[in-house]
Amino acid sequence: MQMSIDNEFDAFTEGIEPGGLRSRTQIKILITFMVSKIKEPLKDTLIIEALQIHGLANYFEVSQALDELIDNGNLSCADGIVYITPKGALSVDELSQELPKSVKETALADALNLQLLEKRESENTVDINKTEKGYYVTFRVIHKGENLMELTVYAADFEQAEQLKHNFLKNPSYVYSTVVTSLYI
Repeated sequence: MQMSIDNEFDAFTEGIEPGGLRSRTQIKILITFMVSKIKEPLKDTLIIEALQIHGLANYFEVSQALDELIDNGNLSCADGIVYITPKGALSVDELSQELPKSVKETALADALNLQLLEKRESENTVDINKTEKGYYVTFRVIHKGENLMELTVYAADFEQAEQLKHNFLKNPSYVYSTVVTSLYI
């Protein structure tokens, strides 16, 4: 039996890109789908942020949908971590077929990328310290509590320092292996 969902455009559209969700029901289905498919613990703030990156849903609509899903028992939340309940898992696969594949793929990719970035930020550190003439950016690659590498570079301004930080956290393993390899050659 094919279930049909209400696709009425009843959600705020501020910040929504073309192809984004304009139905509160679709937003709820997408959130439930994300929580059911991502195996790592998913923070409530990360769900909201993930749906903002490519303008898939309005911030306030996502926040409200998340609260409603928790209130009606489709999701549960403990210490900011969202879990799918048996009630939520019951129909998510069938209902999620009503959503565009590109929306589901984008939401999952954005959530997974945000999780990866959070993990990298917790495992590796970047400190930006202001000097008289610019900034020192110190990168630390940490593995199992051991400081494998510490590297400090100069940045002329804060924007450049932030860009260095962002690029390092995108792939700290690459930075580490490149530096170490170049030292051994």
